[in-house]
Amino acid sequence: MPQVSFELGALVAEDLFSVTEHASKVRRTGASGIGDGRLSLGNPIPMFPAYVFDMDLLERDDALSALRAAHASAARGRGRVAVVTGEPGIGKTSLVSRFLEDLGPEEDVLLGRCDHLSIPRPLGPFADLLGSVGAPLEEAIVAGARPQQLHPLLLAEIDRRPRPTVIVFEDVHWADGATLDAIAFLARRVGGLPVLLVLTLRAGEAALDSPLHAALASIPATDTFYLELQPLSRRAVETLAGEAGARVYAATGGNPFYVAELLAFGDSVDVPPSVANAVIGRASQLGESARMLLELVSVVPGRIRVDVLERILPDWTHAAAEAERRNLVEVGARYLSFRHELARIAVLAGMPVATRRALHRDILRALLEIGGDPADIVHHAEAAGDEETIAAHTLVAARRAASVDANREAYAHFHRALDFLPALPRQEQATVLEELTESAFLVARVADAIAATEQAIPIWRELGDQEGVGRCTRVLSRLSWFAGDGAAAQAKASEAVAILEPLGDSAELACAYSGQAQLAMLSDEIDAARAWGARALELAERLEARDTLVHAKVSLASVDVKMDPRATAPVLDAFALADELGCWSEGSRALANLAFSLAMWGCGREARRFAAQAIEYAEQHEVHNIGAYARVTDAWLLVREGAWDEAERAARAGMRGGVSVTQILALTVLAELAVRRGDPDAGDLVADLLARADETGDPQRVVPAVGLAAEAALLAGDELPVERIEALAAAIPAPTSSAIRLDAYAALAGLATGGAAPPSVPYAAMSRGDWAAAADAFGEAGWEYDRALMLSRLDDEDALTEAVAIARDLGAEPLVRHVAAHMRERGLR
Repeated sequence: MPQVSFELGALVAEDLFSVTEHASKVRRTGASGIGDGRLSLGNPIPMFPAYVFDMDLLERDDALSALRAAHASAARGRGRVAVVTGEPGIGKTSLVSRFLEDLGPEEDVLLGRCDHLSIPRPLGPFADLLGSVGAPLEEAIVAGARPQQLHPLLLAEIDRRPRPTVIVFEDVHWADGATLDAIAFLARRVGGLPVLLVLTLRAGEAALDSPLHAALASIPATDTFYLELQPLSRRAVETLAGEAGARVYAATGGNPFYVAELLAFGDSVDVPPSVANAVIGRASQLGESARMLLELVSVVPGRIRVDVLERILPDWTHAAAEAERRNLVEVGARYLSFRHELARIAVLAGMPVATRRALHRDILRALLEIGGDPADIVHHAEAAGDEETIAAHTLVAARRAASVDANREAYAHFHRALDFLPALPRQEQATVLEELTESAFLVARVADAIAATEQAIPIWRELGDQEGVGRCTRVLSRLSWFAGDGAAAQAKASEAVAILEPLGDSAELACAYSGQAQLAMLSDEIDAARAWGARALELAERLEARDTLVHAKVSLASVDVKMDPRATAPVLDAFALADELGCWSEGSRALANLAFSLAMWGCGREARRFAAQAIEYAEQHEVHNIGAYARVTDAWLLVREGAWDEAERAARAGMRGGVSVTQILALTVLAELAVRRGDPDAGDLVADLLARADETGDPQRVVPAVGLAAEAALLAGDELPVERIEALAAAIPAPTSSAIRLDAYAALAGLATGGAAPPSVPYAAMSRGDWAAAADAFGEAGWEYDRALMLSRLDDEDALTEAVAIARDLGAEPLVRHVAAHMRERGLR
């Protein structure tokens, strides 16, 4: 291996710049800093390489050009989102750093970084913006404002800054839910803003069900581009390593971090057996105090606060200077960190477990002394095995996360608190279980929510608190419905009313009445829904129970749109009230109900518009259960529009949670796709769907399932489920969207129907047997498959020919065969 200068050997992490034998052109820059939020390029640059070369990054010209073009677009008011991905050590930070450096010293950049805590702190990277943003946004961050309060302040901050604003969020695969909501909020609007939003993330780091994927999927494709960085080529590695290039490439696969670490051995003849050895070998050359510092910093995910360092190692600056000269760490005004996560992991892996625990205890003691973030305290207490501190701070962390709508993090902390539940007073135990119920429900962990509620009920009963028993029983009703158990939901709703009514008028009784109204609405029991809703409204208004007032209004408005697709105004009014009062869950429910009801009517374009609004609103406010339901509703509509691959991906994501109405709707999507494609498991899926839908007792679940069974039988030439349709029609007397849709399926089966529907609805024409009008109506809605199915009922050769063409384009082979058989029967080509 050729002699390599110390400057080249000192390169680590993602800071590998193009180097030739002219390494003498390296020029030393000032000390670097990290995590100070604002990048002022005329000063030392946070997270930038300590050594800057006069040449370009190796094999990154195209990526740099793409970032520069996006920056120019943002300067014209057409913002973009750049997602920089790749494996650890591939050069993500290096690429972004060089791009920002090239912008010039006048450019200000907002930089936030996500840390890898066991449970992320809510809005963690926003703390990095302190000192670099205007007073309104800074005060909101310091005060722990809710995400939805930060969102308009973000827009105002962008508006006040010079054009364009560059915002970089590093390592978003570790982002908390509230941070992802803020990113999604900004990204969905970026096309009309003078903003370049740069996100870096590790490919494959986030789980398939991570909210990161939903946040990225919500960004308009026209405003987003991905830069997936690839390893260095063999030629590039040989440029760096000379004669040893082949061996270095074989050992590293071209990963720039690995290459840099191997080259860090300078004139070493042999390639070290592993990169970890390379890092450890480098650290072993440090003095004792610098090595102690590295070990301490390695047990902190991401970076360590300077005020924590000062309490553990008062003379840390001398130790840090040596490690910084060796280019192992970066020092900023408020934080110190390794230059690369892989280097931190290598040092951490080389330490005995006992040493790690002792260091975690040191950090924990310092955090407790300075009043550190509860999430940090819990993280280090767990690593130190300090159960007493975990018990003292887990609930603090949980309630703090819940207060800013970081519901996933709140759920994780509340769930952790279960280990310490027996040590709490009985009343506090029940309260914690109810808090866990709420957070679990909001993140769609329905089984955990039910289990927590079932544990709370006997505690309240033991304490003689009948209102607590009634409240939890009412909550159990709603959870049972969401889990797809309609009978249990009805029974618990009645039980809650029976418990609470003898106690006199109360907000809890009003809520129980409203729960009955919701269940009646879902069951298409229109008169009962309105009667229960009126009782709930009267009591809620009298007692100024605003949450219940909003809940009842949403349910009553949902009744209206189930009776007439044109009655959208009451639902939107209920949504506006929910939003005004901060009832985020009810605001999300209003929009999701509206989208689903319009889908049931066949109003496809309107339904998709409101589904998109529901998804955005629910994600913004971390109402994940309803957000997931709205996404699957949108997938159902995508099936109708012919976007089958996209619909299937969304539906399979909806199947990943526990049994719930969301999962049943996802199964509806998958079964519908299987029937229309002619998949071999279509029959099994339809049978499973019918069984699950029947358990809900909800016409919104049962009618689409029965309709799909009728469609499958029609395409296969089998006997249609006539008796099932007749029995179901008798059980839904009111002319709701479910009843009209069922009438349409009855007409398909050759039964006489009597349901009346607005003439503009496709299913109305279908229920009259006017197949041509139904085909036109579905065509106007953009539902081509449904149009083809209606055309297949006609005897007109042109209509049947069009039906075959549509079905072939979609890959709907069962419909192709069905229409072809129909044409042969009539002697048509």
